Amino acid sequence: MLGFVIGDSDMTTGFRLVGVEGTEVTSVAEASQALNNALERSDLAIIIISEEFSTQPKLHETIDQVRREQRNPLIVEIPGSRGKTSEKRMSDLISKTLGVKL
Repeated sequence: MLGFVIGDSDMTTGFRLVGVEGTEVTSVAEASQALNNALERSDLAIIIISEEFSTQPKLHETIDQVRREQRNPLIVEIPGSRGKTSEKRMSDLISKTLGVKL
């Protein structure tokens, strides 16, 4: 099973350097299309998406629906390389994603 990243150019380049493929996006519409394409794949275990896009209402609704209705893939939202920085700990991000307290 593979991972996949959706974000800006800096984020996708960083993940590519460690062997994770992804799609560079510049708008919520592009991020939504990239997420839909990724969800059609059966080989993905985790989709990492930049909060820059995932917090937008249209895309966030899709992410919540996938989390409710599907077990795989796991969708993780992380702070992107641009925009406001989040001071969340990684364990808090994982807890939010999984719905359990670590």
